[in-house]
Amino acid sequence: MATTDKPLKVLVVGGGIGGLMAATVLRHQGHDITIFERTQLAQETSAAVHIAPNAYGLLKRFGLVPEDIGANPVKGVTEWDVHGNIKADIDTSRGAGLWQHPWVLTHRVGLHTALQDLATGAKGPNKPAILKTGCRVMQVDAEAGTITFEDGTTASGDLIIGADGVSSVTRKVVAGEHIKPRGSGKSAFRFLVPHDKIRAVPEAEPFTRREGIMNLWIGGNRRLIMYPCNRNTMMNFVAIHPSEESSAKGEDWSRGGSKDALLATYKDFPPAVQALLSLVDGESVKAWTLFDMERIKNWYNGKAVLLGDAAHPFLPHQGQGAGVAMEDAVALSALLPLGVTPEDIPERLALYQKLRDERAHRIQEISRMMGEDMDEEARKNFDMFKFTAYNYGHDEWHNSTAALRKLLATRNGPVHMRLPVSFGPMISPRQNPYLSNPSDPSSSPPPPKVTTTTVRFKTSATYLRGLLPNNTDFSFAAPGSVAQASFITIELDNLAWLGGTGYNVFGLYVHGVKYQKPGVPGPPTVGTFLPVLFESAADPITTGREELGMPKVFADVVVTRDGSSVRTVCSWRGHKFVDVSASGLQPFDPSAVPPPAAAPLAVNGHPAGGPPGAGGPPNGASSSAGPNEKLLVYRYVPAVGTPGEADAEYPVVIENGMAVGPRDIKTALRSGEASVAFDKGAWKSLPTLHHIAERLAELPIYGIIEAKVEEGTGVAAFDKVSRLG
Repeated sequence: MATTDKPLKVLVVGGGIGGLMAATVLRHQGHDITIFERTQLAQETSAAVHIAPNAYGLLKRFGLVPEDIGANPVKGVTEWDVHGNIKADIDTSRGAGLWQHPWVLTHRVGLHTALQDLATGAKGPNKPAILKTGCRVMQVDAEAGTITFEDGTTASGDLIIGADGVSSVTRKVVAGEHIKPRGSGKSAFRFLVPHDKIRAVPEAEPFTRREGIMNLWIGGNRRLIMYPCNRNTMMNFVAIHPSEESSAKGEDWSRGGSKDALLATYKDFPPAVQALLSLVDGESVKAWTLFDMERIKNWYNGKAVLLGDAAHPFLPHQGQGAGVAMEDAVALSALLPLGVTPEDIPERLALYQKLRDERAHRIQEISRMMGEDMDEEARKNFDMFKFTAYNYGHDEWHNSTAALRKLLATRNGPVHMRLPVSFGPMISPRQNPYLSNPSDPSSSPPPPKVTTTTVRFKTSATYLRGLLPNNTDFSFAAPGSVAQASFITIELDNLAWLGGTGYNVFGLYVHGVKYQKPGVPGPPTVGTFLPVLFESAADPITTGREELGMPKVFADVVVTRDGSSVRTVCSWRGHKFVDVSASGLQPFDPSAVPPPAAAPLAVNGHPAGGPPGAGGPPNGASSSAGPNEKLLVYRYVPAVGTPGEADAEYPVVIENGMAVGPRDIKTALRSGEASVAFDKGAWKSLPTLHHIAERLAELPIYGIIEAKVEEGTGVAAFDKVSRLG
């Protein structure tokens, strides 16, 4: 197996349907599994099992098509009273289109054998599970992950799965010694009769004229169910009755029963039923006590976890016992993909309990209700189809894998949900890109490469006020008609969240902006305001808009270098509307050398002019924006269906938002020379950006403060973001 992930060592206590299903799925996941079964797995011949749509899909997913082992589709259900009258005749094939998979009935031995082969056979993915029979578990140490057998030997693993049925030993250390199964007051005879033998009886003709029919007789406090299995060659019988009328004394499927007791129990049923029961081979009759149990509070403890009847013994009135056990097995296994560590197990078991507790116990409660001895009126008001829809309309593999995905997305901080939300969290600069496997060794990739080109200049404060969201909450921190702004180009590469690729960014940053809500006490928030940010990739645009409220729009942002010059051109479908160049760049130490004095700047090829005093900082305002300076943006979410109105609009502050350069600077260049050219274009050439390009072309530039280029690694996390006002 070509992987560096270490498999878990899993011990499965119990080799029944639930235990074998868990071993099958865990084998697919790549783990090392050993199954310990107390019996010798002797072939029992007198029981069949329901495989409803919710279980059928799980079996098929892992390589077992029930029809291949002789399963019969259920085509209808006919209910009879004790006088032989039909009370209901339901064509189940009419609802087949509702469910992805069919409802079938199969012999328990065939299902068990097929699951055993899937788990332990030579065919199949990864290492086969090991099955050890005749291993009676006497004690389970949940904390140590150790089980002790009757002969005193032990086995240890990373996880112990208690699939050991109603009389579970594992349950004692998980749910407590006080949680024990109890008799429900009912027992069941069970046996098989060859279908040909039934067809030979004239009285049975109403029950054999149609194939695939489940026949049900209900009389007072007893009922009889008959349905086909083994490719319609055998009829399975379950005869439920008060326990005191039979010799059932335990939960074991294979306890002997009495044909005389069977006939006596159903002596008041119609002659046709008597004829059916007379066909029974007395040696094959088994008696089975129907056990129930209170709801457990804990499904796991330490390294031990329960599934199937060990967690929730089912009464058979919906035929969901085996199906829900398979759901448990699939849920638990789905939460343990290869790569999960022993340290992860408690978290996964907690999620398993959360996923399974409500559903399993709800079906358990419905089964109790369906087994009650109802009068005629109560039966009319009982909506069986509502419960059937709940049972059948579920796929536990899909349910559990979706839940695991959500869990993994939260392991590295809060989940960032963005449209479309139907598929869960989407990776972004602030979301772990390895959602499916956070333990992937590549989840610590090399730091991204960053090159930042900044052209800082002086301009009209009055003009810039027109770009602020409003003039009541926003203003400049310093008085005067001159303010500072910057054009900043950011080249990003080797971004893990974009699969190692990158993109380019160009924005206008207005420095020295103050935000304070009138009448709200406290100091103002002062920082750099970002009115627009052009980006060359769609994914960062959506993440920045939705997670940060940034005013991002698309443009092709192309950066070229020629000796000591760096040029940034922004265009849309070939139409250039911004062209910014920094020239005469020379190396410098950004930590030791102060920025140069302002110098003239060329705008659209002509020398720039400005008001008196344009050569110095505006009225004492800071001449540089440090990396710890706050970034202010304004979030606006338009109202759906109401043009011109907003669902939400408010200012946002990003702490350390001006840390746009590399965290680890490798090289730094600086000059006092730059040129800027704008082309406002027209609505036809820039249909979505003309309103922005036109305003930028009007931007007066009074003088350069600094042009610099910083190259290195590491980007700002932008993780400290909050709403203002």
